[in-house]
Amino acid sequence: MRLFALDTAATRKICQRYCIEGEAEILLTRYHWLSFFIRAFREFLITLVLLGMVYVAWFNNWPLAEIIGLAAALWVLFVLFRVIKAFIDWRYDFLLVTTDKIVLVDQTSVFSREEKPIHLENVGGIAASTQFWDIFPFGEITIHLKEGLGGDAVTIHFVPHAQEVAATIADVVTKYQRKGHTTQEA
Repeated sequence: MRLFALDTAATRKICQRYCIEGEAEILLTRYHWLSFFIRAFREFLITLVLLGMVYVAWFNNWPLAEIIGLAAALWVLFVLFRVIKAFIDWRYDFLLVTTDKIVLVDQTSVFSREEKPIHLENVGGIAASTQFWDIFPFGEITIHLKEGLGGDAVTIHFVPHAQEVAATIADVVTKYQRKGHTTQEA
C-alpha cells in the first residue's frame, strides 16, 4: 500500500535500489518495539488526564457532552498524531548494511521519508552503547564519519542487540577497507 511517501512495501524496494550488481545485503534491522511505547508514553499520560477530566465532569454532574467533546478534540490534537508518528517511526525506519554502504531510512511521517546512504569509505568508526541501564535488549549505534554528512557522528537509538549489530558493521567496514587497500597496492 502506498500513501504519499509512506510505502508499506518500501523495504524491499529500497534494498534493491541501493544494492548494485556485486553488492550483497549483510544486515537489515528495524528498531525495537519498545521504542514505540517509550515515545508514546507521554501521550498515554495525557490520555489518562483527559479521561480523569471526563470522570470529574461526570461525578460533578457537569455538562458531559461538552466535556467529552472538548476532551476528544484535545486528544486528537495532542495525542493521536503523535502516536501515529511514533508508530510510523518504529514500524518503517530501518538500518540496512551492504558490502559497500550503510543506508539509514527514516520515515518521518506519511509525507516524508529520508534515506541516508553512507559509503563505507566515509566510516571512521562504529560504537555501541546501552540505553536504560541495559535492562532492555536494545541500545544505540554511533557511526563516526570521516567526511560527508558534515563529518559528524550519526546516532541511531533503539537498535535491537546493538553490540552485535555494531560488531557486524565494524566487520563489514574492516573487510571493505582491507579490500580497498589490497586493490590499491596491486
